[in-house]
Amino acid sequence: MTRRGNLAYYLASWICGGLFLTVAMFLRERILPEEMGMGPSGAGAEILTTYFLVLIFGAFLSFVFAFSLLRLMDWLHAEKSWQWVLAGAVLALPMTWGVRWASRLTDWAGLQGGGRQLAVFLFLGVRGIAEHHALLVLPVAAITAALLFFIHRAFKY
Repeated sequence: MTRRGNLAYYLASWICGGLFLTVAMFLRERILPEEMGMGPSGAGAEILTTYFLVLIFGAFLSFVFAFSLLRLMDWLHAEKSWQWVLAGAVLALPMTWGVRWASRLTDWAGLQGGGRQLAVFLFLGVRGIAEHHALLVLPVAAITAALLFFIHRAFKY
């Protein structure tokens, strides 16, 4: 992939992946109201606020997901969209477990100050989703992987 394609690839992972997660959270809140952070009415302000927070706190994990997916698909020589979708959903599981593990380790170690702020920025911002709504990220990762497949294919040739 060209350098120009890398920028589009990683930005799409971040921006669109965040949007997909926000929409999934909104739909989850509408179907089973359980305090997903969308507010009692799911009004536009709560959706935009949630999207903004997802973009900030999900940026690092979004880039890790996109990088890992690209390397895995290159290693497997996968050239079909269904392979990317399946790999994206499967890759979301260890990432979710990693966030859960990191959040427990951070709590156990009792990080304070700058270390705690760095941990929150890198992965603890999505801790609630990883611990309580882990299955929510599977369709989000699959849809994001499908989008990344088409971007990768567009810039590959």
